[in-house]
Amino acid sequence: MKAWRSLWPASIKNRLFVSILLFVLVPSAFLQLRNISQLETAMESNISQQNAAQLDSIKNGMENLRIGVLGGMLQLERDPELIAMLSSPGELADTDRDLQIANRLLALKQRLMNALTPVHITLADQYGHVYTTTEEGEPERFVSVSDITGQPEYATLSDTGQSYMWAVHESRDLLADLFPQSELYSLFAKLTTVDGDTFGYLRITLDIRTWLQSMTNGFQVKQTYYLFDGDRQPILLPQDDRATAQLLGMRELFANDPYRHATDENSQFIYNGIYLPNLDWTLVTRFPLEALSGNLRAMRSEVIVSFSLTVVLFIGVTYAIVSSIVRPLRALQRTMKELVDRDLDVRIPEHRFKGELLVLAKAFNGMIGDIKGLISRLRTEERQKEAFHFQMLMSQMNPHFLLNTLNTIKWNARNHGDLATSEICQNLGRLLESSLNSEVDLVHLKEEIELVKAYAYIQSFRYDHSFKTEYEIDEELQYALVPKLSLQPLVENAIYHGLVHMKDGGAIRISAARRERQLRIEIRDNGQGLGGEKPKSGRKRKGIGLSNLRARLELLFKDRSSLSLFPLEQGTLVVLEMPLLISSPYDMEVKPDVENSAR
Repeated sequence: MKAWRSLWPASIKNRLFVSILLFVLVPSAFLQLRNISQLETAMESNISQQNAAQLDSIKNGMENLRIGVLGGMLQLERDPELIAMLSSPGELADTDRDLQIANRLLALKQRLMNALTPVHITLADQYGHVYTTTEEGEPERFVSVSDITGQPEYATLSDTGQSYMWAVHESRDLLADLFPQSELYSLFAKLTTVDGDTFGYLRITLDIRTWLQSMTNGFQVKQTYYLFDGDRQPILLPQDDRATAQLLGMRELFANDPYRHATDENSQFIYNGIYLPNLDWTLVTRFPLEALSGNLRAMRSEVIVSFSLTVVLFIGVTYAIVSSIVRPLRALQRTMKELVDRDLDVRIPEHRFKGELLVLAKAFNGMIGDIKGLISRLRTEERQKEAFHFQMLMSQMNPHFLLNTLNTIKWNARNHGDLATSEICQNLGRLLESSLNSEVDLVHLKEEIELVKAYAYIQSFRYDHSFKTEYEIDEELQYALVPKLSLQPLVENAIYHGLVHMKDGGAIRISAARRERQLRIEIRDNGQGLGGEKPKSGRKRKGIGLSNLRARLELLFKDRSSLSLFPLEQGTLVVLEMPLLISSPYDMEVKPDVENSAR
């Protein structure tokens, strides 16, 4: 996989180019080769079908000829005049008898082959006369009756008791001059009367090679033919043939299905075969694929040349298209490199592009504009923040002056024995000191309770101790972290909205408990509740307020905190929930080590 990735181009231009070539040219080349292969297969199938049709035609011709020869034999055997001339040769003059018999034999020969293929008929009687179909110009050889009747085929007829038989044999007697070096196929028959008396010996001989050639001369597809007997021994083979063993190994050629074809190991020839049941022969034809492959090679060359030209043109067009697509991307890449150097003061010329590329250019220019606007706003806010921080530093002068003044009042009251005033000043100082420390967002619950106690002491003194404050805090939660000044506004809300109208008996109860991974703080009062009216007072509230506290909780804890108010039969319940964070005790100069106790 890594090797493949290393070979894959890195640039998007080359990737697109190679991808198009792989997914377009490779399938196209495969389809072209497949089409050529299918064309070759189709042409071979077409040639095979033509060969099968020719074989079927030859088969029918051979069967018809065989039937014609048998019919001619029966005609001669049932010819009463011929029987009389052969049984009593002395009743007619030799010349008249020879002429009449020769005419009958020549008529049979012409009827059998229509003078297209050499056929020779030999007829002998038992009186030493031999009659043949030797015509003028053909070589003549004297043969005796014993030369004819002494042949092995007639001996076989005598042994088997048959009246006729077919046999493939070589040229002999006078046939050696008529059909030299030929494969002959002859019908040997004993002509008998109705009573079973033999009156003649008949031999009708065919030249197989010439006979086959005469039948295939009219075929458009020229090829080579082979004949095998029932034992798969060759009857007819070309003189230069060396494929007998290979043909014998093609068993499908000897099945009774001329449409089945085979090819040799080198795919040089197509072979078809057909079985002739009446002759117990198998006729095989061989067609050279060179005649077919010549056209195929020319066709393949034309296809390759045209496909190569198409590939070259396609590569050029594809490269131009890919370049036109990648060019704006390169322009975008160059522009992005210039962003920092030119302080975002760059733009892509939109008039050069169209379509999706124009949309991309507009989106890029819009993004640059938005970034510049955002940077400008950030710079403005940073300047405002610096100015605000400066103002906060300046405003701290007045609280520090107040704090120092409170300390002076506290010591002066204590020196004069006014402990109540001294205690009020001390608690107020704690509140002012906590408000001045703006660097801390989270404090221990213990510290927050101390601030609440200071605030509640001042308010209780103010309202003539008309209410009391109770605390129920689990020991393990003393160092839980809570937002600074988060409980004081809730206690203030309970006093201002619920207890100020009460003369005495007011109570505020503050409790903190652990609920799984949450810290739950409840502030309960027994005042007039949520439905009561605010006290009539000219004082305007300047505290943090519930809305401000909700915003701080959202900022610190997102959706993991909540602030809820619930009405009671008498008073109000405020529930504050936040994640439980436990921190070890720390000094003012040491940063707390916070950990989530819920883990």
